[in-house]
Amino acid sequence: MILSTSTNICAFRSDGGRNPLEFCIAECARSGYTVLDINFCEAMNPYSRIKNDDWEDYVHDIARMGEQYGVEFTQSHLPYYDVYGLQDDAFKRHMEEMIRRSIIASGMLGIRWAVTHPATFYAAGPHSHLSLEKNLDYYAVHVATAKQAGTGIALENDFEYKKEPYQRIFGSSIPELVELVDAFHDDSVGLCYDFGHANLTGGFHRQNLNLIGHRLSATHVQDNLGINDDHFMPFYGNINWEEAMGGLADIDYQGELTYEIQEFGRYLPNDMKHLVVEQSIEIGNILIGLFEKTKAAKTNA
Repeated sequence: MILSTSTNICAFRSDGGRNPLEFCIAECARSGYTVLDINFCEAMNPYSRIKNDDWEDYVHDIARMGEQYGVEFTQSHLPYYDVYGLQDDAFKRHMEEMIRRSIIASGMLGIRWAVTHPATFYAAGPHSHLSLEKNLDYYAVHVATAKQAGTGIALENDFEYKKEPYQRIFGSSIPELVELVDAFHDDSVGLCYDFGHANLTGGFHRQNLNLIGHRLSATHVQDNLGINDDHFMPFYGNINWEEAMGGLADIDYQGELTYEIQEFGRYLPNDMKHLVVEQSIEIGNILIGLFEKTKAAKTNA
C-alpha cells in the first residue's frame, strides 16, 4: 500500500490566506511523499487559476511541478456545491464549468480517480430512490466527460450535520451509496471511503468496507471525535484504526491510503508546516503496518 495525501495538507496559511499549489507539493515531496492527491477544490477560492482563460496552461504547470519534485498525481478532489439547493443560475453555471475543467485537468495529469460528493434532492424527503435517480441524471454528463478525459469519478460517502437544518443527506448511508455506484453500471464510476465521514454516521468501518468491496477506488483518511468533521490526523480522534485498516485488508484494497487532514495544522506558520507532513508519514506507516498485519493473519489462518 502506498501512502498519499491531498495537497490541502499545507493549503491554509496562519493569517487566513491560501498557499499556492507549488508550496504544498514542495513541502510534501521534501518530506518523502511520491504520490499526491490534487485538491481542485481550490477552484472555489477567489483567485484560483482554474477560473482563468489560461487554465489549461496552469494544468501543464502542475504537471511540470510533479516532474520537478518527483511526485505522481493519482487522485483529485473536484469542486462541489449544493446541486439541488437554492442557488442562482449564474453560480450554478460557474460551478459546473469549474467541475468540468477539473475533470479534464485530472485526465491531463493522468489521475485515475476524481473524487466528488453525491447530491441530495431535498424534495425527496426520506425517499432515497428519488435522490438516486437525480444523481444518475446529474452525473451522466460528468461521467461522460471523465471517460473522454481518461479518468474516473469516485463518489464519496457523506454525513448529516448535527445542527440545523436537520436534513437527510443522500450518500451518508453506505448501502445507498453502494446502490448508486452500482446503478451506473460503469467501471469508470467508483466509491471513495471517507473514514471521518463514516465516523460521524456511527463508524462500523470494517462492516462498511466489506460491503463496499471491489467498488472501493479511493480513500480519504482523517479522524474526528464523532461530532464534527474535524479532518484530524489519525489517532487524534476516536476512530479505531486497527479495525479500519482491517476492513481495507479484508477486501484486499489495492489503492492508495490518502490523507485529507487540512484542518490539522491549519494555523501553523508556513515554516512549521513540515512538522505536520513529517508526522503524517510516520503515522501513515503505522496504519500501513496495521493493514499488513491483518493481511498476514488472514494468509496464515
